[in-house]
Amino acid sequence: MEKYCKHCIYETLPHNLVTFSSQETIFMEGLSLSSVYRVKEGLVKVNRMHPSGDEKTFDILGPGDYLALLAVLQGKKEYIATAVAITDVTAVQITFDNVVTAYQSNSVFQATCLHCAVTRSTMFQDKLFQTTNIDTEEKILATLQLLANKFGLIQDGIVEMKLPITKTVLASIIGIRRETLSRKLSEMQQKKIIQIHENIYKFDRL
Repeated sequence: MEKYCKHCIYETLPHNLVTFSSQETIFMEGLSLSSVYRVKEGLVKVNRMHPSGDEKTFDILGPGDYLALLAVLQGKKEYIATAVAITDVTAVQITFDNVVTAYQSNSVFQATCLHCAVTRSTMFQDKLFQTTNIDTEEKILATLQLLANKFGLIQDGIVEMKLPITKTVLASIIGIRRETLSRKLSEMQQKKIIQIHENIYKFDRL
């Protein structure tokens, strides 16, 4: 988190500590935006409904990440996506009004805060978008690398990550079918591009 504010003003606001069970919906796209959440423990997937009617997972959030903060700072009145707990989740819940009041308290702070929130919210999506024109194998590796930047580590030049999501969710993020993902991962293991053992992924793509 060093690339963000070390002492975020929202961490000092009055809040409630809330918990969500795995697969429980935290909030739904289109509903009135009443709270911002900061994840303390667990993982959350963020989905958005496309005009075609398909639901697309476009981000995975973990400890330290905010849910719905950018929407509040942009003046939205409704949640712009759906957030669902992947694992059991503990989060800090801050009211809409408290976030807005804090944001408006200092005009110098506003620009910095909005930039930080935009960076947090778009870095993963923008990089993922850049993979749309490459082949499926490269797209899988690129997506795994993005996830590893959040949830993995690098040892001796090897990226290692315990995948924090199911293959169904991973396929949704990549934009391919679950069956296609399984087939491609098997082919990639045979070609020794990637190693997978008990949901631990290792590869040397940096």
